[in-house]
Amino acid sequence: MAINLDPKLLDELLSNINHVLFVRDAFSENHDIIYLNDNYESLWGLTKQSLIDNPASYIESIHPEDREMFLGLYMEFLEDNLEYEIEFRIVRPDGSIRWIFGKVFPIFNAEGEIYRIAGFAEDITGRKENEININRLNNVQSGVLKMLAHDLRTPIAGIKLTAGLIETTSSDLVNECSSRIIDCCDNTLLMMDDLLSHIQMSSTGVELSSTPGVLEDELKTIYLDFKVQISQKNLKIILPDTQTKLEFDVIKFRQIITNLLSNAIKFSHPGGLITISVLQNASSIDLVVNDQGVGIPSGLLPEVFDIFTRARSEGTIGEKSTGLGLSITKRLVEMHNGSIVISSIPNEGTEVRVSFPT
Repeated sequence: MAINLDPKLLDELLSNINHVLFVRDAFSENHDIIYLNDNYESLWGLTKQSLIDNPASYIESIHPEDREMFLGLYMEFLEDNLEYEIEFRIVRPDGSIRWIFGKVFPIFNAEGEIYRIAGFAEDITGRKENEININRLNNVQSGVLKMLAHDLRTPIAGIKLTAGLIETTSSDLVNECSSRIIDCCDNTLLMMDDLLSHIQMSSTGVELSSTPGVLEDELKTIYLDFKVQISQKNLKIILPDTQTKLEFDVIKFRQIITNLLSNAIKFSHPGGLITISVLQNASSIDLVVNDQGVGIPSGLLPEVFDIFTRARSEGTIGEKSTGLGLSITKRLVEMHNGSIVISSIPNEGTEVRVSFPT
C-alpha cells in the first residue's frame, strides 16, 4: 500500500538529516532549485532563499583554490551524465573554512533524459583536519627518520671511534681526542635541539603566549649568550639603541633571535661586522640583521627555508648546520603573524629582515 507523505512533513524529516539535500531542474537554464533542506543555511551560512533566487550563488562560497576543480567536475557531469563525488572547501560569510563532501547524481525521465539533478553535501571538516594532521605528522616522521639514518649516525660513530682511541693513546692525544668528543657532542645536541623544535612546530596544539615587551632587551639578552662565539671570531656586533615595544611570545621570540644571530656569526669571517637594526614603520616593526659573511649562492636562496635544505653549509671556521634553523624560524615568525625575507650576495654578506605587524 502506497503511503502519501505530506510535503511539509517530508521537508521536516529531511531537514533533520545532518546533510544538505537538494534537487535541481535540469531543463532550466540556471538549473533552478526544486528542493533544498534547511541544513544549507547552517552549513553554508547563507539563506535558502538566496540560493533559490540565484541558483549559482553557492559557487561564490567555494574556496578559490578548489573552484576550478569543482566547476570542471560539474561540467563533466553535465556532458557524461555520470554521478560523481567531490571533496572541497567553502568559505563562510564569517570567514571560517569548512570541508565539504558532496555527491551529485542524475535523475532520468521516461525518455532517458536528465530532468533532475540531485545530491547531498556533508560537513567533513573534522575528518579532513584529522587527515591533514596525520599527513603532517607522517611527513615529520619521515624527516626524523631521514635525520636519524644520515645526519645523526656520523657524529655518534665519531664519538665511538674517538672514545676507543683514548684508551690507547698518549696524554697529548687524549686532549685532542677529548676536544673532538666535545665538538661531536655539541653538534649532535644542536641537531637534537633543532629536531625537537621541528617536531613541536609540526604538531598541533602549539600556541603563543604573547605579552608586551621591549624588542631590544631581548636582543641584548641573546647577545650575551653568544659572547664566547663572538670573541672567538673577534666579531664586532652593533646593536640598536632604540626602545621598541612589541607583543610577542618570549620563548619563541628568543628562539627567532637566537637562530638569526647564530647564522650571522656562523657565516661571518673572523674580524667581521654584524649590524642589527630595529625599524618602526607605519604598519610594521622590522628587525634587520646584516652580516658581511660568505653569503648564499643565488641558486640556493629560494631553498633556504626548506626543511633539511640543500642550502645548509659549514660556518667559516667549520661550525655545523642542521638545515632546520631557518625553516623553524620562518614558522615561528609566521606564528607572530610576521614575515621573513632574506637577500644575499655571495662573498659580500646576507640581510635577514623580519617584519611584525603593528
